[in-house]
Amino acid sequence: MHLPMFYQNREIFITGATGFLGKILLEKLLASCNVRKIYILVRSKNGIGIDDRIEKLLGAKIFDRLKQSTPDILNKVYYIDGDVTQENLGMSSSDLDLVKKNVSIVFHLAASIKFNESFRNSFINNVESTKNLADVCRLIDNLVALVHVSTAFSNCQRVEIKEKIYPIPMSYETLKDGLNDDFMEISTENVLENRPNVYTLTKAIAENLLNNNYRDLPLVIVRPSIVGCCWKEPLPGWNDSLIGINSFVIAITKGIGLNIFTSENKICDIIPADIVINVLLSAAWKKALAPDESSEEIPVYNCISGNRNPLDWLKCIQIIKKNAWIYPSQENCFYPYFNVQHKYYWHQFCVLIEHTLLASFVDVLSIAMGRKPWLFNSYKKMKKVNAALEYFYTREWKFHSDNTEKLNEMMSLEDKKNFNCDVGKVDWNDYLKWYSLGIRRYVLKEDDSTIIQTRKRVMRNYFIVLIAKVAFFLGLTYLIFKVLVM
Repeated sequence: MHLPMFYQNREIFITGATGFLGKILLEKLLASCNVRKIYILVRSKNGIGIDDRIEKLLGAKIFDRLKQSTPDILNKVYYIDGDVTQENLGMSSSDLDLVKKNVSIVFHLAASIKFNESFRNSFINNVESTKNLADVCRLIDNLVALVHVSTAFSNCQRVEIKEKIYPIPMSYETLKDGLNDDFMEISTENVLENRPNVYTLTKAIAENLLNNNYRDLPLVIVRPSIVGCCWKEPLPGWNDSLIGINSFVIAITKGIGLNIFTSENKICDIIPADIVINVLLSAAWKKALAPDESSEEIPVYNCISGNRNPLDWLKCIQIIKKNAWIYPSQENCFYPYFNVQHKYYWHQFCVLIEHTLLASFVDVLSIAMGRKPWLFNSYKKMKKVNAALEYFYTREWKFHSDNTEKLNEMMSLEDKKNFNCDVGKVDWNDYLKWYSLGIRRYVLKEDDSTIIQTRKRVMRNYFIVLIAKVAFFLGLTYLIFKVLVM
């Protein structure tokens, strides 16, 4: 059975639909799957009410093609007021009844991806929310697939990561009880097992919770690696996120020079967002058509690129930097530069000169000219981002993806075209070109008509800085010469 036929007239339930991946999943279901209805769970957040969040969701550029071609199709989306951290997902009894009677496929994308969150909050947002959803799924009359989105880095303390669920040393119950103990908040290192943060830990705990307690459900787990912008659908380069690798692309595009320390051949395991969505849809399809016995382990799909189409960090940054000259931001500070150092002490020296001293000098000039200082704080923010990501770009993993590759092989030619899961076909030069353009268009919200003028200004900045550097070194050489002569 073809994928569109499988999804035809089904009613789907999605958590995390207002997030980056959630928007793409929602658009793909509406555009390509002819579903009857999609229920999405929405809650008030940061003082923004549900109606405002829905308006913001549907105002995203990603839904433009649907609005233009079939605007009525958005009426298939039904908004449920709820909260994944609450029992029964905080839904009213009437909404819960709708889900129980009508839904047959569930996608769980809601999660907190904050690396520096407290263990307590991360546990509630990533583990308790998963338990609450699984409990609701047990009430659904005709559930054929529950797709849980985890991360390829849930077991990043290992060098080799297979498509299996690795046990953790402490049970869900023990960890939950520990939420009320002070020791759990201040010494999560005891539980991290050399993981870099509580996000990766709580994703591993959620996987174990599902595998130990919910095998009676038609579950599959999909683990994406570093999720990048869209490759092909619905818009090449579409993105609306400011976190992760996007922060690097934004910094380079804005001309905020950065220095990172890594080996030049470490794999940058980036995966296009639309491929992730196609794997989610295909995994649900396979699970429903060929359900496993409840006693078997939950199927896991590592959605990664490193073993099929490797891209190292040095090449990735070089391509992004080249594109930043072609598609610079209107908010460009100087000109695009981003350096990768392979020697630790040289890296520290470059950070001191190009970050701390340069930023301080520019801010002093800004104050002298009656403007607000800004560069030092920008570098301070980037330093935090860099510290959070350093673990991932200074290491690499051997990921297995046999299940994901078999999934792609069993699809028909038509489905492979419309639900492409093959990362081997990605041309990284082309993809990263769209990445830079997408950051400019959809994240920074800059019009393409400003590119040429901005390009000229960036070149002017480059020559001004170059002249200033030459003058500085000539002046320094002259002073040294004068001192030696005296």
